[in-house]
Amino acid sequence: MGQFFRIAIVLFGLWLILRIIRRALAARRGPPAPPPPADMLRCDYCGTFVPRNDAISSDGKVYCNGTHADADHVRK
Repeated sequence: MGQFFRIAIVLFGLWLILRIIRRALAARRGPPAPPPPADMLRCDYCGTFVPRNDAISSDGKVYCNGTHADADHVRK
């Protein structure tokens, strides 16, 4: 029975050491790098900046939404 406790203590000690080493290595790496900033375009109607993925293009102009694209075409 005493030998079982020795083995259990040694295994627990190894587990604890490995856990400490993993945490130390993870702390060295630091936080992940933030994503690059999105390319922003200015709405030709209201001047608001919107990400390129969300912008609407019409007649060579850029708009933040369809309502502004329609309003700009009516304004002409």
